[in-house]
Amino acid sequence: MPGTDPRPYLTDAKYPCGRDELLRAAAAAGAGDDVLGPLGTLPARDYADGDGVWEAIRSYNGAPIHDTAKEAP
Repeated sequence: MPGTDPRPYLTDAKYPCGRDELLRAAAAAGAGDDVLGPLGTLPARDYADGDGVWEAIRSYNGAPIHDTAKEAP
């Protein structure tokens, strides 16, 4: 399983929020690379809550996550 459960580090995140807010909240809470690294790989979309973030990280199996938000239709 990649990374460590980020939910303890995301208690101050203002949900729904995107990857940048998740990274900010986790870093401010003292998260290490084992949390920040997987958060940084998440697609740039809004996450409803910490459980949704954890589910997205657990779904990551080492393959690059494709960010379709930057692609033209």
